[in-house]
Amino acid sequence: MGMMDIMVKMMGKKKRKEMMINMMPLMMEGIDMNELMPKMMGNMLKDLSADDLIKFFKEALGEKETVKKLLQKIGEVNLMQKMMFKTYVSRFGFDETVDKLHQNALNNGWTIPDVRNLQQEYINSGIKEMTRLKILYFCNSQGGYSIIQNDEKKAMSVMMPMGVSVYEKKDRSVEIAAMNIGMMGGMFSGEVKEVLTDGGERLEASLREVIK
Repeated sequence: MGMMDIMVKMMGKKKRKEMMINMMPLMMEGIDMNELMPKMMGNMLKDLSADDLIKFFKEALGEKETVKKLLQKIGEVNLMQKMMFKTYVSRFGFDETVDKLHQNALNNGWTIPDVRNLQQEYINSGIKEMTRLKILYFCNSQGGYSIIQNDEKKAMSVMMPMGVSVYEKKDRSVEIAAMNIGMMGGMFSGEVKEVLTDGGERLEASLREVIK
């Protein structure tokens, strides 16, 4: 038995629980969520029954303080943000990044129905201390329609078109941020999975020559 095993077994149940709450977010921080989450969700749901769900909720409610602490720790390392959004460092200045990303998107089958100058909008509303930020809206009309023609999936229209932000940080470096639709695709099935997976691939292709 290794030294670590001996040390862990010497701890009480409460101490072990506290250690796991503190360690889990840190361990997850180095994991590629784009790879992990679809696989993990698929494995978790594969053999799940109604009894399993009931048992889970009973245990979660009984251990609500533990769940609360774990969620707090996850929040502290911004895991949800890292799962839902991807950020990229641009090789170019702000204006050139916007122009190149716009053209690359068109070359990869997207349309760009709108570009919002968020910095200018904020300045116009009286907020002066705002670095440059533009949002390009990536649209795939056919893919979007194939999803929301189903009434049960119309709520997904809140993501359409998909905003891709180009922003200048206070140190003048430029980054691009977008929803992690590739990871999201792995959590769905059928038409939704196909559209999101394809969108993720074409988004990455649009970024390829722009990011470091």
